[in-house]
Amino acid sequence: MWHPAIWAKKPGGGFIFTDYIMNKKIILALIIYFFQIAFASASIFEGLDKLPVGAHGGQMLIGGFGSIGMPFGNLVNAEKDFVKGDTYTFSETEVTKEFLITHLAYDLGLFFEYMPIDYVGIKAELKRAYIVQRTLFGSNFNNWTDKLYHCYSFLIGPSIHFTNRKPWDVALTPMVGYSIAKYKPTPIAEDLIQNYSGDSNRNVNGIIYGVELNYAIYFSDGLYFSIGLDWNKYPIKLSPEVKLVNPNTSKVINETSGDIQSLNVMLSVGYAFSN
Repeated sequence: MWHPAIWAKKPGGGFIFTDYIMNKKIILALIIYFFQIAFASASIFEGLDKLPVGAHGGQMLIGGFGSIGMPFGNLVNAEKDFVKGDTYTFSETEVTKEFLITHLAYDLGLFFEYMPIDYVGIKAELKRAYIVQRTLFGSNFNNWTDKLYHCYSFLIGPSIHFTNRKPWDVALTPMVGYSIAKYKPTPIAEDLIQNYSGDSNRNVNGIIYGVELNYAIYFSDGLYFSIGLDWNKYPIKLSPEVKLVNPNTSKVINETSGDIQSLNVMLSVGYAFSN
């Protein structure tokens, strides 16, 4: 999958592949792209002069979404604690800064929903999710970004709609699915900490969970836009276990399992077809 990125300098020369600055631009570009498709396509659909129908039994909904938010969980807390109290010295200026990191969650995907009866649908999603971390050295210094966790996932679940045939709708959707994922603890610390050692790359395929709450507005001919909240939980089991040590502070990561969670703001654009 194409993934925009920028380049940032490594300590001591060379470059590393980073993508943090582009994360917000990716989400914004996706939203604009979906709006362009939706409104450009409107001219070829019949019935644009009709009033919005809204969600109802016999309807199929298809579209795309993007979300961005904050991750949390014991594995995210372990990342912050691992570098807490450590420092990094920029070789070019000999300036020493406190080693702090922050995290960002974002995902992109496609969805399909079929409503066999009024108020109830079955929703499926194909999603690409990222949990990234970035240093907080300040705007006047180089900052590094790397992926802590990223996955492809498929989720499915019942969608409960609170309206019927109205131009607006509220839907609650609990979901469960399976992910094909990679997890790499302390990805930035591995690049910046001297005498760092340890093998931390792991494949962590498995079950994931999520819940969405969306508010949708319907337009003529089935076009609709929604905004909402998206909670996800990624349980992680590690085999073999991960053992890492920060030689500067003696902080230790000794992981056999844990979880990463995220709470995101979610934007969707789609089209509703009626049987």
